[in-house]
Amino acid sequence: MMSIDEVFKRARRDLFYPPIKFELSNTLRSYFDFSSRKYKIVVSKNQIEFLSDKALLGLFHHELNHWVKHPYDAKTIILEMYWIKDKKNSNIIRNLFDDVVVNLDLIVNKGLTDITNVFKELKPKSKLDNLIRALLSELTGLDFGDFSLDEDLKRRLDKLLEIDFLNTSKTILKKNIKKFAEVVEDIAAYDYPFITFGIEDFPEFEIKRALRDLANELDKDEYVEIIKEFLKEIDKKPTISDGISRDFENPEIEWYKTRAKKYTIYIRSTKKTGSLYPYEIRDFELEDGIDKYIPTESYGKVIPGIAKRYEFEDFEGLTKNLPNVVIVIDSSNSMRNPDKEVSYAVLGAFAIARTYLENGAKVGVVNFSNKNIELLPTRGDIVYRTIKIYQGGGTRLDVKSLENYIKKVRKADYVFITDAGFQNIDEVIDFFSRLKQKVTFIWIKTDVSELDEFKENFKKLKALKNLEIIEIYKEEDIPKIAINSEVRRGETEINSEGSNPVKW
Repeated sequence: MMSIDEVFKRARRDLFYPPIKFELSNTLRSYFDFSSRKYKIVVSKNQIEFLSDKALLGLFHHELNHWVKHPYDAKTIILEMYWIKDKKNSNIIRNLFDDVVVNLDLIVNKGLTDITNVFKELKPKSKLDNLIRALLSELTGLDFGDFSLDEDLKRRLDKLLEIDFLNTSKTILKKNIKKFAEVVEDIAAYDYPFITFGIEDFPEFEIKRALRDLANELDKDEYVEIIKEFLKEIDKKPTISDGISRDFENPEIEWYKTRAKKYTIYIRSTKKTGSLYPYEIRDFELEDGIDKYIPTESYGKVIPGIAKRYEFEDFEGLTKNLPNVVIVIDSSNSMRNPDKEVSYAVLGAFAIARTYLENGAKVGVVNFSNKNIELLPTRGDIVYRTIKIYQGGGTRLDVKSLENYIKKVRKADYVFITDAGFQNIDEVIDFFSRLKQKVTFIWIKTDVSELDEFKENFKKLKALKNLEIIEIYKEEDIPKIAINSEVRRGETEINSEGSNPVKW
């Protein structure tokens, strides 16, 4: 007879050593401890005292395989919660569906059949218990212990047999769990020895990371809807920190911020700081770019806790002492509303702001339509909130107000983001002609490239020698954005209507 520690070691070996620890406890139930980055299975002595070594091995296989195949990660739980949010007993249904997935994977894909011993040594306790045993028996041809089916359960079984449980791609997973929920909703009960878990079992940092990971995977509207539903759900769970609700109260901003992380805006400078160099190896996280991943140090797996990544020392051309930047962004009605559809203007602005903020600089914003909404250079989320404001009025830049703003800011890089449909184009041309510094001018041409008025305005702007023009048509164009940062500051002037020149 093996000790419980020996059984656990064998289970880990069978599943190629997932980095999860084990602890025996006097608790009433077994559970996963997610409180740190190193997950741990806490097993209740009371729950396992009647199981044989073979059944205990199957139990450990089951729990470890949740992490390997259909993982205990907050992102999957959030998605599954959303997909069956309207079902009664949705947490029970989600747990049971995931159990079926991992049990089938153990047997069909990994050839590990010890899980059957858990069922054989325990009697079925509910209609649903009988149904799941019958389902697993039909799909694997193995003995899952005693069970009986009445005509109602037989009809339900036929429907469950239509589900491809082992296809866990996002699209199919959504379809599968919804169909599973429809079949079992009215008989959902859970009295298995397997661990149940919910989003409240995860630490705050894991939940926040999962919510940001979803922004990279989902389109904006779906992401916003999921976050809103999720925040409603966690309001019912007092154990979840209010910090999550605060950070994600504006899901549109979080979506744009997360998407902007894909784009490092190259900042040209006369001051070089070295070259890209991997100087340290750290744990690979889900949000890290694959270019940082080290396969030779990661056992061939892109899995947090196992995989490793490089930490880079420096980027050639990226100075650590950047000046501040002012982003002048058009939010008129000819621009896309970032709350209703994807705005490449806002996405590009977020990418620029992020680059400067992460290098210690401050970011100012002038959001213009019929009026200018101004934010002096600062740090924090207020920058992103001001960028994303959608005024929806006419395309008129208040030049006089902007000139007064520049007098307050003085030294900074300036970036203009607009579709160039200025109603006061002559006034704007005059403004730019008096600038002696090069200005990065980003033309968002997505919806206006064929409109004569916009093309004509753009031709006039393009004739100005001090504008560095970048044309953006779609999201994939955003990496073309480049900011020209001069090291020497304080010499750029505006000649304002005959008055003394104003230094930046």
